Amino acid sequence: MTLLKKLQWSFGILLFFFVLPVIAGQLPINKQQTSTPIQPPEDKQVVFAATNLEEQMVLEQTKEPFKALILFTHSHESYQPIVKAVSGKMAVYDEKTNIFQLQEAIAKHFSMNGIQTDVLDVDVMKEVKLQGKNMAASYSTVRPFLAKRLQEQSYDVIIDFHRDATKKEASTIMHNNENYARISLVVGAEHPNYKWNTQYAETLSATMNNIVPQISKGVISKSGDNVDGRYNQDLAKEMLLIELGGIDNTEDELNRTIAVIGKAIAKSFMLEKQPS
Repeated sequence: MTLLKKLQWSFGILLFFFVLPVIAGQLPINKQQTSTPIQPPEDKQVVFAATNLEEQMVLEQTKEPFKALILFTHSHESYQPIVKAVSGKMAVYDEKTNIFQLQEAIAKHFSMNGIQTDVLDVDVMKEVKLQGKNMAASYSTVRPFLAKRLQEQSYDVIIDFHRDATKKEASTIMHNNENYARISLVVGAEHPNYKWNTQYAETLSATMNNIVPQISKGVISKSGDNVDGRYNQDLAKEMLLIELGGIDNTEDELNRTIAVIGKAIAKSFMLEKQPS
């Protein structure tokens, strides 16, 4: 091969490799991305206190504050483990360590759920004693205090907290390896409002059981001989009577259940007040 032909051959090869990328760029090759795009993280609920973040945002946007009034008609009802821890004695009634002392814990848990809580600050059983009456007169003793407050201020829910007389087996439920004090809701059926009170009670009971199965024993309707029949619920259709745990429940069990009550109130009643 002559020198001229060798140069022509070399030039041809160089030209081929030079134009190859240009030719390849004109071919109908599929340029679609084959790599998998990064997916955003799954949107999971953030749980805090006794309600989730989504619900809390709705509650914070509520135009009017949700107001609760709590009272303790049988204010000296107590829980044996709590009394024993304080005084070393076993008692189901105590003048100092009793259900009346739960007001701060209740207000705290309610506040975590956006509930503005007032306390009817009357030690009813102390007042009964001062008036020379017996425990059967508790509801009539607290009634003027409650009626006066309801004339001065409106509330979205009024709860009279009591302690049931049942023992540990009947007053406790385990959920996710933690014990909760069970509750009952009592409605007096001898007044015009009782159907409204019953509806409120049934709604709250169902919501609580959706949060912790069987934490609520349900709604008990009372009328007839040897019962009050009203429980002052004739003063407000939004009034509830909750029996919170029994004589053997611990402070931790009560606190867990109070948190559930607060969350259930928010889910049952407060979301209805969200802005349109």
